[in-house]
Order: sequence, then C-alpha cells, then structure tokens
Amino acid sequence: MRPSTLAVLAALAAVGTFATDARAAEDVLVEFHFQPVPRAQIAIWLVDANGAFVQDVMVTQATGTLGIGNRPGRWDFLSSWRFPYGPRPQVLPVWAHARGKSYPNLVFHDDDPSDLESLGWHENSSSPEPYFCRPLTEAENETISTDTMTCPSPATFQSDKGRFDDGDSPYPPRNDLVTFEDGGDHVDVEMFSVLNDLDAVTSATPSGNEPELFTAVVPKATAELGPMTAYIEINIEADENDAWAFDRETDHFVDSRLSGYGVEYLGQPSVVYAVEFDPQEKAFTGTDMFVGYGEWDGSSGDMHPPDDSISTNGGSGADRLQLFTKNDETFRFGVYSHGPNSGMDPTGGDSGTDTSGDSDGDSGDTGDTGDGWGCEIRELPAPQFFELEPMEFDTVRVHFSIPEDAGPEIRNVRLYYRTGDIDLSEANVSSAIQAVPDDAECSGPVEAGGTAWCDLHELFGNYHYQIGLKYEDNCSNKSALVADAVQTPAQKFQTVEGFCFIATAAYGGQWTGRVQALRYFRDLYMRQTGFGYAMIEFYYANSPALARAIAPRPWARALTRAMLGPIADFAQITTAGTTASTP
Repeated sequence: MRPSTLAVLAALAAVGTFATDARAAEDVLVEFHFQPVPRAQIAIWLVDANGAFVQDVMVTQATGTLGIGNRPGRWDFLSSWRFPYGPRPQVLPVWAHARGKSYPNLVFHDDDPSDLESLGWHENSSSPEPYFCRPLTEAENETISTDTMTCPSPATFQSDKGRFDDGDSPYPPRNDLVTFEDGGDHVDVEMFSVLNDLDAVTSATPSGNEPELFTAVVPKATAELGPMTAYIEINIEADENDAWAFDRETDHFVDSRLSGYGVEYLGQPSVVYAVEFDPQEKAFTGTDMFVGYGEWDGSSGDMHPPDDSISTNGGSGADRLQLFTKNDETFRFGVYSHGPNSGMDPTGGDSGTDTSGDSDGDSGDTGDTGDGWGCEIRELPAPQFFELEPMEFDTVRVHFSIPEDAGPEIRNVRLYYRTGDIDLSEANVSSAIQAVPDDAECSGPVEAGGTAWCDLHELFGNYHYQIGLKYEDNCSNKSALVADAVQTPAQKFQTVEGFCFIATAAYGGQWTGRVQALRYFRDLYMRQTGFGYAMIEFYYANSPALARAIAPRPWARALTRAMLGPIADFAQITTAGTTASTP
C-alpha cells in the first residue's frame, strides 16, 4: 500500500480556513428546512436572480463522498445494498449540471474487453474495498438490507476503482480512498480526492421522517445582488409508479454470466422544489409545491414541469419531501434569511465557523428565539472525553462527554469512520463516512456537562478503524473533531456468507458452479458437526491471506484448482438439486 497525498488535503483545508477567517461581517446567514423520507439522496444549492449558480449548501454523502454518480461500469447495471459498480447519473442531475463543473469519467481499470460489462472477474485490477459490498443476489439483498446490515465476507472483496477515460461527468469521483495498492489500483485513483471538491458540503444521508436544518452563509457581495432562489433536489432508488415502471430483465443490464446478482433500481426521476427569497430581508419563505423533475437517465440538467406522472403521496415522487409544520408555517421546503449582519456572533466578532463550508446539519429544530427561526454562528468547545469500545464485530460504542459551556441546545453527535492506519484529523476527515445515530442508538439525550455513548453500526469484522466525533447544536454549529483508532472483533458466525476464499481465488469468482457447490456442502454438512464447524472457523481465519496470494498468479490458481477439483466434484454430486441454507 502507498499513502495518499495528505499534504494536498491539508493544504486545501488551510485554504478553507483562510476563506472562513476572511468572511465579511455583513455576510448573511440562511437556514434551510425540510423533512425527507428515509434513504433519499439530496442536494441544496443557490442560484442568483440571473439564473447563475451561486454556491452549494449540501449534498448527501453517497453522491458527495462515495461517488455513486461517477464510477466504473454501465449506468444501467443492477443494484443491491452498497452496490460497488455502475454510475448513477440520474441520482441528482439538475443539481449536478447546474454547478457547471465536469470531472473525468471513470471506466474499469480492467483492460479485458470481455469483463468491461461484467459485475465480476476484475480480480487482477482490484484492491481492498473499504465500504462497498460485492454484488448481491435478490435474496441476499433482502436479508442484508433488513437484517444483518453487513457485507458478506468483506475481507475478501476487492473492487476495481477505475481509471479516467476521454469523457467527462458532472459528478466527482469518490473521496474516501486514502491508501492505494500498486498493481491493483490505476494511478488515476490517487487523484480522486483532489478532484472531488464537495468536502465542505457533504453530509450523512438523513435518517428520514424527521425535520432537517442546514445552514449556509451567503457572502455580502452576493446577497446585495438581490433576490435569489434556493433549490432542493431529492431522489430515491426503485421509486416506481404506473407511469415510471421498470423491469429487471428488460430495462436494466443483466450480466449473463452473473444473472442472479443485482436487483432493479430504476424508478421515478428526481424531484425539485424551489424557493425565491431575498437574503437582504429577514423573513421566512416556504413552499409545498414542486417545480419540476429531472431527466430520467441523467443525460442532461433539464427540468421537466410538474405533471401527473409524478406521485404525490405515500413518500413517493413529490412526497419524498414531507409536508410538516414549524412555527405556524406548513411547507415541504422552507428558507429563512437572517438578513444583513447575521454572519456575526453575538459578541460582535467573527465567530470563525463558516457553515457554508461545513453545512452538514441533521434532524432537529432551531432554537425558538424571537420570531422562532433564530440561529447564530458560534464555536463549540471540543468534547472533553472520548473512548472507543468494541461491542460486536460490526458495532463500536463511542463514549464521550460534552463540556458544560457548550450551550443548552445540543442536537446530535456526528460520527466519522474510515478503515486503515492513517489517523483521522480535521485535514482528512472529508474522506471518512458519516453517521448520525438516533436516540435508540445512544444512551439518552446528549446534554452539556454530561457523559454519554452512541453505537456506530454497519462496520466490518476484524478491521482496523479510525473513528471520530463532532457534536452539533440546533443551528448546525459543530465542535472540533476528536478521534481514535479501534480494532473490531472477528465475526464468529456470519449469517450471510458469500465466499469460499481460496476456491474463489482459484476459479476466478465466487459465482462459479464449483465454488457454489463447496458453499452448499459447507452449509449442509460441515456446519452440522463440531469438527466441521471448527474446520470452518480455522479456514475463515487463515485463508484470506492465502487467497490474495493465489488470485494474481495463474500457476497458483491452476495448482489450487487441481487440488480442489476432486473435492468440488464430490460437493457437486452430494448437493445436486439443493440450495444452501445461507446465500
């Protein structure tokens, strides 16, 4: 492995700090209120009176950090939980094209033409994958997304991160990679984090069904240009209705060699709401009507006017933003401008916290002061205590305490996590995945002067993680980052097991008939005896390293196939016509 150019990231962070310190006192603080359904991808941005893009406010992390809009593979690949391949250009196309930026388009690093339209077979152009899972079958996807919430055998899945081609995309590449593998990764991969310019506005995907607040600071010179428009775009996979109905086999690309893997994801296009407001006027403006929807395939930033093809209830279509009431106003998307001088903290000096540069607030209301919409920019003191406790293979409990002078209105904590040995810091936290635990995942309400804990879920077993924490108040102000490292326990028994490590390396993919037969034999016979179970435990503890040594060497794969052949043939005979108890 070779480290990324963290100095570049630190330099970019320094530039952002300088921009914060240079903010004029007359800059305008603006609040954005909405209540989305769960699992939504969302972007908010500002446009001036002439229709020119002004600034980003927020974008959810699957698009902003994990690069789902621009990644290797066909755009019409099927999907599944944490699916690794296939760009999603239709995720937020109105926002993406409105920004007026372009990035190099990604294709597979794999140079075998027969594999460029495949979900698998990229072993020789792949490196360890820190977040995404291997493609799942429909049964696996249903089990994982509703039950286990962890990838099957993540330690053995390696993904092809891609390389640049001659085209371009309105979406940036992923920003979560900090180490790279010689031979496995193309040299272009090291440029991903440098090209991705959404660090400051990327947010965790909202949990849904709760009010959300994000804030931004509009520069004085921009605010004085007059009225502007705030846009919010929202999208969800597989949000179908009668007008936008899609079929797995005919509307998506099904890999003929791996036809059982992946589920359909196409549905209604993204929906857009807009609010016109004057940042120079202290006022609230809200709307309950959407203004249009994006191109269904993301091929342009065109916005179609509202019509009856878009659903308006049941959390679908235009109802992805829910109608709710706050301060006697009922709306789906609302904007409150604090007017001139709102960029100052109450002491009369610049607070040094630029919410336009880190505006990833989450659920909760603002402090109801004055007219009920009042927020202020302020610095929050760092947590005084921070400790990580592994609980399960996929769960770490994060203990922390909030200083007494933090203020009375602490809204939530925001957790950051990343695999590997590179320490998490303010300079590189943009490469981390974010999570905002809800009340059920914490010891209770987070209060100033108190000690609490929150659980971080959906981790991989037997992985080294860097985990950090910031807490937020009701106006999206954040504390400084605290962070530490922890090792998750090994998974003792994996409900969804998709790999036979050495066999997969030998036969070139976990989907082949012989590997499948070995898995069936394992589940139907070996797991039923104490000796067989002990053999499985030993195998899974020791074989990943050997499998990685075998995979890139044709002679080693051939030798292993010769050794496994008789066993695999016996497994195929004894398990013919059966289905494994685990996928």
